[in-house]
Amino acid sequence: MQKKLISLMVLWPISMLHAQIASPEVGLGEQEYWAEMPIVLSVSRLAQRLDETPGAVTVLDRNFIRMSGARDVVDVLRLVPGFQTTTSFETDAPMATYHGRTDDWANRIQVLVDGRSVYAGHLQGSAGMGWQTLAIEDIERIEVLRGSNSAAYGARAFLGVVNIVSRDVRELSGPVVYANIGENGIKDTGARLSWGQGSEAQRLSVDKRGDYGLRGAYGANQIDRVNYAAHLMLGGGNELLFRAGALDINAGRGVVGDIEGNSAHMRYLGSRYIQADIRNSLGEDHDVLLSASHTEHSVVDSFPYQTPGPYFGAGISANSSEYNDAISLQDTRQHTDFFRTVWGVEARRERLASTSSFDTVGQVSTDFIRLFGNTELRLSKDWILNAGAMAERSSIAGFTLAPRLMLNWHLTERQTWRMGLSTAYRPPSAYENYAATRYYDVNGGNPTQYYVKSNGGLRPERVESRELGYLVNVPELGMTGDVRVFKERIVDGIAHNNASPQDYLNSEDFEINGLEHQVAWKPANATRVFFSQTWTDIKATRSIDDATAFRTNQSAPKYAASLAFMHTFKTGTSVTLMHQRAEETALMASNRELFSVGRTDLRLAHRMKLEGHGTEFALTLQNADVPYRDGNRKFFFDQRLFVSVRYEH
Repeated sequence: MQKKLISLMVLWPISMLHAQIASPEVGLGEQEYWAEMPIVLSVSRLAQRLDETPGAVTVLDRNFIRMSGARDVVDVLRLVPGFQTTTSFETDAPMATYHGRTDDWANRIQVLVDGRSVYAGHLQGSAGMGWQTLAIEDIERIEVLRGSNSAAYGARAFLGVVNIVSRDVRELSGPVVYANIGENGIKDTGARLSWGQGSEAQRLSVDKRGDYGLRGAYGANQIDRVNYAAHLMLGGGNELLFRAGALDINAGRGVVGDIEGNSAHMRYLGSRYIQADIRNSLGEDHDVLLSASHTEHSVVDSFPYQTPGPYFGAGISANSSEYNDAISLQDTRQHTDFFRTVWGVEARRERLASTSSFDTVGQVSTDFIRLFGNTELRLSKDWILNAGAMAERSSIAGFTLAPRLMLNWHLTERQTWRMGLSTAYRPPSAYENYAATRYYDVNGGNPTQYYVKSNGGLRPERVESRELGYLVNVPELGMTGDVRVFKERIVDGIAHNNASPQDYLNSEDFEINGLEHQVAWKPANATRVFFSQTWTDIKATRSIDDATAFRTNQSAPKYAASLAFMHTFKTGTSVTLMHQRAEETALMASNRELFSVGRTDLRLAHRMKLEGHGTEFALTLQNADVPYRDGNRKFFFDQRLFVSVRYEH
């Protein structure tokens, strides 16, 4: 495999250079193409072009997301190189992870919504609820950094960062209504109202999303959302962006007739947040950003105890609540034409309350203090050095220092090589470090035995990353290509043992090696092609047992690929064809078997003016192939057909 990766790494630049020399003049003009090249903020916290960022980035914009036919963020991310996703609500809400999942929770990437971390400590660090913060209709773009980024975002950015960016309220006006209805109980409705302009603009969005879920899973799933955003000019070079929202998820979980403590029942997940960002412009080359947020998560999960014995039939409560507060100050400055910096400080407190998880009526708190800095130094016309680090102290894991160094070399104006290394940390979640899981009845009495009892004292997980990247732009073809070769060595990985009760230990060491590439091709304004491939090899060098090692080694497919073709005709009709392939992956609750995914989606849409207002009708077929197992070997994603309508005043 290693020889194949090296060969591809060598042949890719040669083939792209040949294309630049030999290609006919088709596609976008060069000036137009460079104007369209994305500027991303989520990598170093500096606004940078894709060929100058310290890492490999995938950007999914609003039009791509809409034409994909996806109903939530997770379903879009399955197309990104190196990502695995599930639409299951069994342990959490639908979730995505990068480079493997070793348990039921995806907790090794940082997920941001407009820069706010949506980490949920009670759900072992998962961002499942956070993925559902915004409706697809309200998303402007998704920026995905494929690689460690603790240097910019701290402990949670262990293997990557996803930043979901909402629509700019200043660019919206009037009402929008939309709906989906179709097979498997699909019934989505939503509306958005935007008003104001100039120094004051506001947006209010409400929507509801529902379906019957995966075949084999219990119960229907429903998501209700409301989000508000306002952009205000305060004078004196200050601007305020205020956001607030609420999320309610009602979903089924468990198995009918199960007597091992997971009987079929409905569960509620809720989230509330407020966020304020004040930006002060101190000149063309200097600004300061003050951000503050408060996020609340809640879980209502009550069910009858089914294990035979003295507690059989007793009502059990696994409810929880969580409160996360964060405040940060960030200073961004361009000192000269060749030297830029961003630095800042952040304080964060996470408080959890769950009698069933921690065996206490009080709160479990974790505090973080972070100091970060990143510099961009243009050593010459063709060489750019990105250097950054974050010093972090947490009450749960002590002090860590996460550095990153990346060198970008512009071989030509259109070709860039990236070489870099970084170290990142992930402290244990509050549950991993303090878990004391047993259940009480709904009156707070009659406790069961302990099912999980953590002895604490866990060390943070550490990853040492090395990567070599190559990015090419061919304006004549309207094409951008990106290759990333990576080696990620994880030490002191946290996993639970199989004792009774279970305990969490620093019991895993493993390496992730591989190559991934993506090609974004826009041969004309009306046509888009996105293609990606990933080769991943995970090898555990230390593990609790053979079953855990198997799930670690097989937690990402050895080979995966995705293809999306989108075209809009002059008549306003558009067509989308997407295919995803992932080979031989171990799923949740599978210690021996491997499963593959093959999925093809089709979408046909027509945009028109109806009484002078923009209207779109669409027909989407998800999974035209045979049903595949989704997340768990017991659950199947069947074929789904639904119609959509969108009306914009």
